[in-house]
Amino acid sequence: MDRMVANPPSQKTAQLTAAESAVVLVVSESENVAKRIESHLRNAGHPVRCAWVADLEELEDVLRRGAPEILLCAEGLARAPLKEVVDISARLCPDLPVLLLGQRFGADEVLAAHAAGARDMVAYEDLRDLRHLEFVLQREFASHRHLRALRTVRSRLDDFESRHKQLLAGTNDAVVHIQEGIVSHTNPAFATLLGYNHPEELLELPLMDLVCPDQQLKVKEHMKLLNKGKADGKPLECCLLRQDGGQVHITAQLTRGNVDGENFVEMLIRAEAAAQPAAAAGEAPSGRLAFFDALTAAINGVSQQKMPRAALLIAVDDFPGLEERIGLHDAEEAVLMLDEWVHARLSPQDQVFRFSSGELAAIVHRPTAAEFEQFGDMLVKEVVKQVFNTTGHEAHLTLSIAAYPLSGGEQVPVVAGDIVREARKLAVRGGGRQFVNLGPTAKNAQGEREEARKASQVKRAIEENRLKLAYQSIASLEGDTRQHFDVLVRMIDDGGKELHAAEFIGVAEKFGLMRSIDRWVVARALKVLAKRESSAEASSLFVKISEETLKEADGYVAWLQEQLKQRPLKPEELVFEFQELTLQNHIRKAKTLHKALRDLGGYIAIEHFGVGSNSAQLLEHVPPQFVKFHPSFTHQFHDKEQHKKMTTLMETARQSGVKTIVSHVEDANVMARLWQMGVNYIQGFHVQEPEVVLLSADVR
Repeated sequence: MDRMVANPPSQKTAQLTAAESAVVLVVSESENVAKRIESHLRNAGHPVRCAWVADLEELEDVLRRGAPEILLCAEGLARAPLKEVVDISARLCPDLPVLLLGQRFGADEVLAAHAAGARDMVAYEDLRDLRHLEFVLQREFASHRHLRALRTVRSRLDDFESRHKQLLAGTNDAVVHIQEGIVSHTNPAFATLLGYNHPEELLELPLMDLVCPDQQLKVKEHMKLLNKGKADGKPLECCLLRQDGGQVHITAQLTRGNVDGENFVEMLIRAEAAAQPAAAAGEAPSGRLAFFDALTAAINGVSQQKMPRAALLIAVDDFPGLEERIGLHDAEEAVLMLDEWVHARLSPQDQVFRFSSGELAAIVHRPTAAEFEQFGDMLVKEVVKQVFNTTGHEAHLTLSIAAYPLSGGEQVPVVAGDIVREARKLAVRGGGRQFVNLGPTAKNAQGEREEARKASQVKRAIEENRLKLAYQSIASLEGDTRQHFDVLVRMIDDGGKELHAAEFIGVAEKFGLMRSIDRWVVARALKVLAKRESSAEASSLFVKISEETLKEADGYVAWLQEQLKQRPLKPEELVFEFQELTLQNHIRKAKTLHKALRDLGGYIAIEHFGVGSNSAQLLEHVPPQFVKFHPSFTHQFHDKEQHKKMTTLMETARQSGVKTIVSHVEDANVMARLWQMGVNYIQGFHVQEPEVVLLSADVR
């Protein structure tokens, strides 16, 4: 392989594919093809990873869970014909480049590849072929990423245009677009201004038909100046004709625009601002003091009231920035309108107060404590849809809200200080648009809700096949050529973020989801083993079995027997891993499951070994093939008592014919000492970090 990379890649070439976690998916009969291509590309300086699949079923499963950068399909595959591979890719990942992979190629083969729908044909027989493959992949990488970026931009543009249309339709300002003197678009406010029932009635009318005859020359001159770029920013005052023959005097702002290559002029007529009602007498100067009095009364009256109460602080996000954008007068108008808007959503017994320039405070009553969060979330989400029309601006506000459910006995300064501090932190430094529930009562309920939310997310991930496997090498200190891997499960959350097991397993255990996760992991591991059957490298996969699965041993064994009907286990290839304390707590079921798994060809490993009170005796009751010492033995490796206990347990395991594994090895000196002690295998970040795409075709 070293001869195949005679010349190092130029800096320019290396930069062309400088992308982290780029994945090339190879469809071929042998994994060696993928390994050869990956080796060449990595030696050439390209940080890519090649994953391997062998048939259409596995290809479809992989593409449903995530798109690689490029797909290479070997020619002549009975289980994955090129035409069907192209069709599946077009259906599941429309932008994915598919290349035909041959040993050698000529003009006829390339033509046939294009006819079948492939982007090109490449080969891997010798260095010249691999260099050609390298350059083609660079081209397709760039093309694929540009296309994905283009689709993202188009999607954002469509979203922007949709929002813009909704804004035009909902605003009180009259807006009309004119193309070559003809009305091409208008909104309901403009139609209402001229007395029309529907905006469509104005479409395709000449603008001059809507202008009073004595004003038409003035409007034409203004339009000419605008087209010459001499009237930008200058308002146009004129009279328009209503449908009933009356006239309406308007002051319009005209600007030029362009959509899909077509020029147009937008006429914007600001709505007259309605007079806003003044605050209640005395509320402005004493709003904060009135709130403190109401909060005191609410806390003191909790025991007499059946309905829960909460104190809220409603903060306008970045209020100083709002004042700079629209001015002090209009910002004050916007807050007064916000006060009215909030008032309209309160219950009759609720109270709201002006706490400061950009803040409102409230005391609210709801049938249940959970409804405080629902109310706060509703305000945060609904306010962004509102347009507060001030004298000179359209104000769009967002809110940050902190709530403190009252249980009685709280101190007014503590409650007020907490909600003010949290709301302002969210509004100024937290990005805004958030609701937070405070206080002991809220924290307990919020923690339970958060756990329930995570459990629901885990359940959806299982149902939608958004789990994935990662593998960490278990290295032999005795020269064993067989590959051993600890199988780790990860999850893609609803937002596309990859979570490690520590971030969701605890919730899965609490909500009874481990049974499903265990089965998913083993089913996936069996597929990986089947796929690697043709590989020259023998592998052993260690899969963890939870306490929940151990408790329902009979059901698990029946399920596993069904999974193994088509392909029985080979010796050593699947190792079922149990925690020591779990086995000790369910020794009878452990013995039953141990026998069943051994009868099916599985091996047994005990992890977290050495922390129980009867570790040595457990080797007799549930004889394993491997024991993996608890991480504490590694972390406290230089502790004399721990080292003595480990040495004794190792000798017991050796006499029982059990192989020993030590995990969490992160130091070369510790590794050398373990070798001297006679440890069979080690595992940890010093050996290898877990990798997601190592054995299987998981590309996400």
